[in-house]
Amino acid sequence: MRRPITIALLLAFAMAVTAQSAMKVLDKTASSIRKAGDVQVKFAAATFVDGVEQTSTEGVMLLRDKSMQLTTPEMRMWYDGHTQWSMINESGEINVTNPTEREMAAINPYTFISHYKKGYRLSMKESTLRGQATYEVHMLATKPDNPAQEIYVDVARADHMPLCIRIRQGKEWNRITIKSLQGGMKLADSDFVFPSSEYRDVEVIDLR
Repeated sequence: MRRPITIALLLAFAMAVTAQSAMKVLDKTASSIRKAGDVQVKFAAATFVDGVEQTSTEGVMLLRDKSMQLTTPEMRMWYDGHTQWSMINESGEINVTNPTEREMAAINPYTFISHYKKGYRLSMKESTLRGQATYEVHMLATKPDNPAQEIYVDVARADHMPLCIRIRQGKEWNRITIKSLQGGMKLADSDFVFPSSEYRDVEVIDLR
């Protein structure tokens, strides 16, 4: 006598299909970002704790692989993939550090590209954002020591480019809304290194 398929098995099958679909969407998103090459991203960012906004800002990012330059009204930051130079405008100081992967995950919205294939359980649903049809991909960490415990990536269905990324670390959520993305930029290595000649009067504090 054939045993009936249980609801649990049906749910498990549905989750597996959804995970595969989410993986395909992120594969296409990662491919689209890599094809864009060096990019300039105009963004709005906000931090939330228990649903209450703590900070917000807008700015511009230059991105190449793991390298990053960030400019907002409050600060400037350069990161060459190993060393980070951070300048808070009010302090007039430059702090030099070698940030961890966990620390960079809270700053660089594209770190999900190198993490989604392992260490996360994936799910997805179709949605809309700012009038565009999207895929909302949910990434849930399978281990407590993952740099980001939870990530939502809203991807435009038209071109598979990200429109919004939300990252949870502990109780804090960081939301990065991508307002525009320009690919094919011709960036130099020096764009990701602190230009000391432009800031001769600034105190450099080496915290490495």
